[in-house]
Amino acid sequence: MADKQENQKQINFSMDPNKTKVLYADGYLIGSNQHVVTFNFAQALPEPSQQNIVARVAMTKDQAKEFLSNLKDHIDKFEV
Repeated sequence: MADKQENQKQINFSMDPNKTKVLYADGYLIGSNQHVVTFNFAQALPEPSQQNIVARVAMTKDQAKEFLSNLKDHIDKFEV
């Protein structure tokens, strides 16, 4: 059986730190339908019950499952 990594395409990512914002999220909302999962990230406003959506990310359900698996693996590795 072939190694799983042999079948995966190599993707290179690039980022310009001067142009790519880092946003802190105080809260999040997750929505989905048959085809897409959408993550909405929010920052708290001075009014206690109000948060402002600052970023939205949508992906397929398969991508969301892979993201969840990778996130869990990453947290498990670096959790003290």
